[in-house]
Amino acid sequence: MRKDFFILALSLLQLLPVYAYDNNRVPQMAVRTEVTEPLAVPIWSENATAESVVSGNQTITLKNPTFQELRDFILRDPTSRNEFVLNEYECRHFATEVNNNAEAEGIRSAFVLLGYNRGQHAVVAFNTTDRGLVYIEPQTDAAIHPEVGGKYQGKEIREILIAW
Repeated sequence: MRKDFFILALSLLQLLPVYAYDNNRVPQMAVRTEVTEPLAVPIWSENATAESVVSGNQTITLKNPTFQELRDFILRDPTSRNEFVLNEYECRHFATEVNNNAEAEGIRSAFVLLGYNRGQHAVVAFNTTDRGLVYIEPQTDAAIHPEVGGKYQGKEIREILIAW
């Protein structure tokens, strides 16, 4: 089931708008894929505190957490205790699982790709109501501070792609 959901998640990521972030400028739309069928994707206002997503016959309400709510969630989330297995359970799997667990608890989260010259790394992000955007390394539960042009895991970050 985990593998099937991951494939579905990656498929959906291709349909959503993706934003490239740079700390020195306002986020700009980087990629938009044309959708042939309408999707129930809500428009998110930066001032909103919650959003409702309709999926089939189910409505899920997601909210931006406070930093303390984020901290409490991360401390109880078991994902970081999973074992990294090359080519089987890697960074993208950790990020997908944390994202799914957060959304199951009604917490709005984002799947984030840190793009390097060669390769990429998946993390998650939360737009907290009191501290703004907070990035989390899902393999260690650490708050991280990636910046375009900065380094993470010894590699220069060329772009940061966020999919809500």
